[in-house]
Amino acid sequence: MKRSLCVLALLCFFACGCAGLLTHGRDKSSAPAIKSAEAKKLLDEHRYPESVAAFQRIIKEYPNSDWSANAIYNIATAFVSVQNPRKDYTQALAHFEDFLYKYPQHERATDAKNWRQAIKVIIDAKKENERLLRNLEQLKQLDMRQEQKRQGK
Repeated sequence: MKRSLCVLALLCFFACGCAGLLTHGRDKSSAPAIKSAEAKKLLDEHRYPESVAAFQRIIKEYPNSDWSANAIYNIATAFVSVQNPRKDYTQALAHFEDFLYKYPQHERATDAKNWRQAIKVIIDAKKENERLLRNLEQLKQLDMRQEQKRQGK
């Protein structure tokens, strides 16, 4: 009787322990997929700050992996999304360049290069626009001074 109880206890211990190991291993291998899907869902819902934070956790937890590559790419696209009211082209460019540096052979590398080029054009155009606006303001000031001189003031 005592022996059967001991055997039964050992069987329960091993069965529970093995089951725990099996499910723990399965949960661990699917964890990045679940985390990535959750981050992507946040991105699709236009919840950009939360999405970027979720993708950053993936990069930290699974460095040098395809999960990390996709997370960097998705962060970059979040920063240039049409629906994102807080677009940040500089951050997007930095993330696309990081992506291309770390994963030059990735299937999305060509897209990242195209994005990088488009963002550079946008940044350059913004700089040129700011320069032209400063020049326009200077011309307005100059015109006002000339008008005051003409009127004798």
